[in-house]
Amino acid sequence: MAKDLELFDNKIIVLYILEKNAKSLSIEQIVKFCEDFEDITYFDICTYIQELKSNNYVTESLSDSGEQLYSITPSGLLTLQELLELIPGVNLHNIKKIINKNIVKVKTDFSVDNIVVPLNDRYKVTCYIKEGSDELVSITMYASDKSQARNITRNWNNDAVGIYERLLEMMTKESSSDDED
Repeated sequence: MAKDLELFDNKIIVLYILEKNAKSLSIEQIVKFCEDFEDITYFDICTYIQELKSNNYVTESLSDSGEQLYSITPSGLLTLQELLELIPGVNLHNIKKIINKNIVKVKTDFSVDNIVVPLNDRYKVTCYIKEGSDELVSITMYASDKSQARNITRNWNNDAVGIYERLLEMMTKESSSDDED
């Protein structure tokens, strides 16, 4: 009975983690969130994800690099909201505390940011995406005024991955020139 309750609580923790993130997460990222929970292992999380997926509480997708990512479904969200009420307040507070502590570790794995440097008559705007310590892309542009710099940073923050994907597609497509050497 205690083992069933622990399994139940741990599945709720996985759903809660997925609900608190704006983007889909890999198994490794979910594991990082759970590092401070003594009774949850990597293999447990893999099992929980598969069970939650088979019950349509979690959906699976593939990243551009082929990595499996998971996100909570509307059914999973509804179930989570109902089940969170069953967790005693102290336990829920501790769960939230651990997850919030570990969110910094997960966010540093993938970060989108920009730097704006005012110059004499324009602004230097550098936008980047980092994954761990690797810089996937860094683009520096010069804006003619503050409004243009603000638009660049806003658009980058709202759709950096989409911009990166479109840029990568444009830069890697084969040219259709008539000149053959």
